[in-house]
Amino acid sequence: MGFGRVTIQKPAFKKISDYTWEVDKSFKAGMRVPARVYASRKILDGMDLQVYDQLTNVATLPGIVNYALCMPDGHFPLN
Repeated sequence: MGFGRVTIQKPAFKKISDYTWEVDKSFKAGMRVPARVYASRKILDGMDLQVYDQLTNVATLPGIVNYALCMPDGHFPLN
């Protein structure tokens, strides 16, 4: 069993307010709730693609209610 490189797609964000951005649950199969990022546009645009992948993965978890949330300091952990 091998692991291949996965291409991560940047979601289309719906602007809720100047500091609230939402990814519709139709973005990724299995998302149970929308995903929200609380950040300025500049910070949002500077986030790693892996942050969006991780956030939308959280939105697929059983038992999640309302939204998967990401704060402005969202980052992908490095080894």
